[in-house]
Amino acid sequence: MTLIIKDLDQTRIHFQAAVQRLGEGAATTAFARALNKEGDKVRTKVRRALRQQTGIKAGVIRSQTKTIPATKARLSYKIVATGDHMSLAHFGAKQFSYGVRAKPWGRSQRFKSAFIVDQLKGEVFIRKSKERLPIRRLYGPSTPKELIKGASLRSFEGSCPAVLDEVLRQLSVLFEH
Repeated sequence: MTLIIKDLDQTRIHFQAAVQRLGEGAATTAFARALNKEGDKVRTKVRRALRQQTGIKAGVIRSQTKTIPATKARLSYKIVATGDHMSLAHFGAKQFSYGVRAKPWGRSQRFKSAFIVDQLKGEVFIRKSKERLPIRRLYGPSTPKELIKGASLRSFEGSCPAVLDEVLRQLSVLFEH
């Protein structure tokens, strides 16, 4: 996650004054907490957008996306996606006379001349030539690729986390103690 902070004069002045009063260690801790809190909000928005964008079930998206939270030593919050292209079997593939219908990327699509092999857990294949063999498997979206494009990218960029406000709130909590 790349954090872009706009320099707001009053906020920056208050932040610098708070850092001088508390010390660098406490300010770094407050900044890490703020990054984690705002980063979790962004992660939720990105996961929801991925669900809509890809048609992948929420539980699968949750298992394929993880976060690396900010610490005092590393002031960055990362959203990391793992996994390969998902088989069309995960998207409700059904066999018809024309081929197969499935809903990858959140919309129903026809795959002409495709067929389902039940013995291989409902995998969808298509022939490479007019011969019986060779065949190739058909795939849908990949969580890592979809994370950096479309609606998920727009939700990430548009969320514009209010990290500075949260840092100031965290610092005010430290002042009270």
